[in-house]
Amino acid sequence: MPRWRALPEELEPEIREFVRQMRGVVDRAGLSVSDVAEQTGTPRADWVRHLDGRQPPPREAVAALARVAGVPAAHLAAMGEAAAAAWRHRAERGDGPPGVPGDGARGGRRRRILLAAGAGAALLVVAAAGLLVRPGSSDAAPREPASAATAERSDRPVPPPGVRCTADGCMGRDPEASGCAAKAVATARGTAGGVLIEVRYSADCRAAWAWMVGADPGSQVSVSAHGHSARATAGRSGAATTPMVTVPGTSGTATACGTTARGAQGCAQPLATPVPVPPPGSGS
Repeated sequence: MPRWRALPEELEPEIREFVRQMRGVVDRAGLSVSDVAEQTGTPRADWVRHLDGRQPPPREAVAALARVAGVPAAHLAAMGEAAAAAWRHRAERGDGPPGVPGDGARGGRRRRILLAAGAGAALLVVAAAGLLVRPGSSDAAPREPASAATAERSDRPVPPPGVRCTADGCMGRDPEASGCAAKAVATARGTAGGVLIEVRYSADCRAAWAWMVGADPGSQVSVSAHGHSARATAGRSGAATTPMVTVPGTSGTATACGTTARGAQGCAQPLATPVPVPPPGSGS
C-alpha cells in the first residue's frame, strides 16, 4: 500500500479533497503508484505529482483511474473539475506548484517586470502621439459620435428590477444584497460530515455562489467557476454564503466544496435538474 506524503499546507480545499479522494481510490483498490501508471498508461512520475497535489491530472487520467479501480467516474470527475478550477486560479495568481518554495515569488516578479515594461512602452506611444497630433489640428481623430456610444451602452445586459448587478459586475458581491438570491436555483448539492452544501445560481445575474447550513462555527465553504473562486466561514448560525463568481456559460459549470470545523470534507454534486430555492428571509 502506498505511504502518502503530507499534503502542502497551502493547498486549496478543492485540491486537497480531490487528492485525498484519488489516494483513497488507489488504497481501496490495493494498487501501488506503479500499478496505476502501468494500467492507466500515464507515466509514474506524472502520477506522483498528481497524487502529491503538485500537478492537476488530465480528465482522461482521472477517468482511467476510476476504470482501473472499478469505481464510478462521475463523483471523481466532478471533484476533479473543482480542483482544476482552483489550480487555474493558482496559476493566474502566478503561484508555483504547491510545496515548491520560491516558484510563485519568481513567477510573480517576472509578471510584474513584464507589466511594468508594457506600461512604459504604452506611455511612450501615448507621448509620441501627443507630439505628432496637436490639439485642434485637422489630423486629429474625430470624436466618437454620441449616438454610437449610446448604442454600445444599450447592448450591455440590463438587470431586471431589484437586481443590482449582472455578469462580471457581480464578481465578489453578496448575492442577497445584490438581489441575485431572489430567484436562485440549486444546481449542485452534497454534504460534508452531514453538513449541507449547495451551488446556487442566478440566471438574472449570470453568477453563482456556495451555500452551507447546519455547520459548526469555523466551517468553510468555497465556490469555483471559470478560474475564479470565493469562500466563506460559518458563524454562530451554522450557515455560510460565499460572494458570487461569474458564470458566463452553462449554469452547471460552478462547483462547491466544504470543510467542517471537525475536519470532514465534501463537495456538491451536479443535480440532473436545477431546484428552485426559497428566497432570502424565508428560513432557507
